Amino acid sequence: MRLIYRAKQLMLIGGDFLCFVFGFWLSLMIRYLRMPAWSDIEKHLALFFFLFLLWLVINFINGLYDLGKFKRKETTRYFVEAAAISFLVSIIFFYALSNSTIAPKTILILNVLLGYGLSYLWRFIYEKFIGQKSLINNVIFVGYTPETQELIDIIQNNPEGGYKIVAMIDPERAVKSSDFPFFDVYHSVQAIRPAVTNHHAHVVVIAPHLRQNAEVSRELYELLFWKVQISDQTSFYEVITGRIPPSTFSEAWFLENLKNSRQPIYEKLRAFLDFVAGISVGIICIGLFPFIAIALKMSSPGQIFYKQKRVGQGGTEFFLYKFRSMYVLKEDGSAEIDGAQFTMKDDKRVTAIGKFLRKTRLDELPQFINLLKRDITLIGPRPERPEIVQQAVARLPYYSLRHMVRPGLTGWAVIRQNYTDNLEKTLQKLQYDLYYIKHRSVLMDISILLRTVNIVLRMMGQ
Repeated sequence: MRLIYRAKQLMLIGGDFLCFVFGFWLSLMIRYLRMPAWSDIEKHLALFFFLFLLWLVINFINGLYDLGKFKRKETTRYFVEAAAISFLVSIIFFYALSNSTIAPKTILILNVLLGYGLSYLWRFIYEKFIGQKSLINNVIFVGYTPETQELIDIIQNNPEGGYKIVAMIDPERAVKSSDFPFFDVYHSVQAIRPAVTNHHAHVVVIAPHLRQNAEVSRELYELLFWKVQISDQTSFYEVITGRIPPSTFSEAWFLENLKNSRQPIYEKLRAFLDFVAGISVGIICIGLFPFIAIALKMSSPGQIFYKQKRVGQGGTEFFLYKFRSMYVLKEDGSAEIDGAQFTMKDDKRVTAIGKFLRKTRLDELPQFINLLKRDITLIGPRPERPEIVQQAVARLPYYSLRHMVRPGLTGWAVIRQNYTDNLEKTLQKLQYDLYYIKHRSVLMDISILLRTVNIVLRMMGQ
């Protein structure tokens, strides 16, 4: 079901690549004031091919392939930013290859201007004629639940995602037709097959509580011979939201879906990457330490580093290291007078330099120590404080499942939700964490890392 979204992303990526290639050909023609000969193309092709792949990665980091994320004005700004970054990175690339036989400064400038100009035109054509008008899955919901309402809201607000709700079958009469004027509502199970036919449905989504209904099962059995996909609501919810629905939380579901979370080869690769990342982050931390230390000492009294107990894999506790970002309000160096509490938006306890450190995530640089000690890994659920974990477990009995894997420096919940400041958001964070534990893979980890880079560069931390 996620294939349509991926197909649209690949269409945009492929179109951008062709725009860069065509821009390269035009750049050669303008540079030499003639049709480019193959010798001209061959001389530059290998280097520029690598650059084009790098530009696509920069576009991804900049969010240009997050469908429907930006309005037209924002898209223009993000395109200009991506083009500027691509140009600067390309200059550094060619400078690093100072022994190369070519130094195509003019061609590079022309290629960036023409390539990104054509790419912007391609994006306009895509949005006008393809984005919301093709590759659409017509969806019919069978049964109504709170998760159904959440899915309806998300799909209606994000039509570029590739799904359109065309009907709902509500045999329990939980809703009225007037509640949803933008699609048809039927109150009879016998309406399932006619609705599929009349609305040209591609996906039929079944609510969990109707899966054991004999009458519904008979109707769905007939659909096995039709060209329509039958999906349970839990799987569909995961595809649309990137979370596990709380209604499925049960020991049986967790045993079925999380029992194979250990992957030895994958874990060994992650351990190697954690070591490399720990060394790399450590070098950056040591290089920036004098400047951050001076800024912290000048902004407010208190220590430079701050350590705090967190809960790791298997429920073990460890100290997480950070640069101090809050005022010192207690003798132990903490900023909490009345016990453990969530960091709030625009928290008054955060210092001026601390706000900058948080937005750029520079306050987390000392966690290279935790990476090297294997307290945390590069990607995983963010570690919480023991006091918050106790509160969460009291309300969410399955919260401790997020401790099945090693906590991370960044994670799926971080890029989808950012920070939590109450127990309600903690439940949503748990949904994201369980989704990651269920689906984690090398490709997913790469996607999270690239999106984290975007968060850091845009100073979207809290």
